[in-house]
Amino acid sequence: MDYPDSIKALIYEQLLHFSHLHEQRMELELKEIKEMVQLRQLKDVPGSLSTIHVLDCIGHYEPINHSAIAEKLKLSKASITKISKKLLELDLIRRTQLNDNRKEVYFRLTLHGKQLYDLHRDMHEAEERRFMRFLEDYSEIELQTIFKFFQGMARYIDER
Repeated sequence: MDYPDSIKALIYEQLLHFSHLHEQRMELELKEIKEMVQLRQLKDVPGSLSTIHVLDCIGHYEPINHSAIAEKLKLSKASITKISKKLLELDLIRRTQLNDNRKEVYFRLTLHGKQLYDLHRDMHEAEERRFMRFLEDYSEIELQTIFKFFQGMARYIDER
């Protein structure tokens, strides 16, 4: 299909605008998490959303090893090493080994890590409900087109 350049330019402008809004939303999410941590009188919170998402992945799949976290979050193993070190220092996760494999290191949440995991999970579930209500305004065909677009965007960003 060949579309006029003007609609492509409008889509690109919307993409840039969406990127800025998404960045602001991620900063706000981290701020909201930190505020909830203070309200619930929990220990300190990691300084980035990637760190919180690694914690979330561990909580969801524990026990889980380093490679599986990297695969599920599509992050480098080096990033997972750096983040897991920070989570260990903050006493949010602990290292364990399974009885049948003493070489492989697995991660589990500590009590404090579980509290932060639960807080983050609650926030995400509320956001998912809001997003599902937002999607109700679109037909099945439109949703399929949106899905196809996001798949293409993911490939485009990944290739860059």
